[in-house]
Amino acid sequence: MTPEQMDKIFAEAANRPVPPTEPPDLVQRVQAAVLKDLRPVRPLPAPWVLTLVFGAVAFLFAGGSALILGLNGLHALGQDQRAAIFTAVALGAWLAALAAVREMRPAGGRRLSSIAFATAAVAFPILFFLLFHGYTSQNLIREGIPCLVAGLCVSIPAAFVTAWVLRAGCVLSWRAAGVAAGTLCGLAGLGMLELHCPNLKAIHVLLWHVTVVLVSAALGFGAGWFADLRGASRPEDLGRFALGD
Repeated sequence: MTPEQMDKIFAEAANRPVPPTEPPDLVQRVQAAVLKDLRPVRPLPAPWVLTLVFGAVAFLFAGGSALILGLNGLHALGQDQRAAIFTAVALGAWLAALAAVREMRPAGGRRLSSIAFATAAVAFPILFFLLFHGYTSQNLIREGIPCLVAGLCVSIPAAFVTAWVLRAGCVLSWRAAGVAAGTLCGLAGLGMLELHCPNLKAIHVLLWHVTVVLVSAALGFGAGWFADLRGASRPEDLGRFALGD
């Protein structure tokens, strides 16, 4: 059923006269029962505003963490490598942020969560394969675990902020929203690592840096699955804002 058909049904019902056999105060009693618990709410910000908010969260966590830890990776990268990597991170983050925004509104547009995740999971390994060299496994675990932990220490706090913003909307599938938010925050962790980590061996970047995105998206899906399981999408939990354009 389309929104236009629903509007037509409601309009016809509103214009239908009350049968003469019904009590004269029936309409007033029905209105009182329906409207007594309604409260005014603020309209949801425009989609482009929310997209900027999600992007700003990822940027602040990535950039702020890298400034604290040091920009050794940025200095190690060549100019062409910087342009390619950070352009890809920005585009991937924009797509994931847009996917998260669309999950906040019923009929908000084509769902992009799986597309955002698949794009990040495929594009970055290909990009790093083309940009970096070196596949020796020496010290692979010892050098990689700190990067994975550091990336997740950025993505997980960013995910909490992102989830708080998501709760302002009417999220019908927290699993899809979790994938979008996890991908976005995973890219924040990856971006931080590219700014901070001076290890440019291809196997290190491919295995440990990209894994931050994969783990973050998986955690987002798991958290969303748990939220859907416990009924976080019930009408009383669907957000603090009214849906609007």
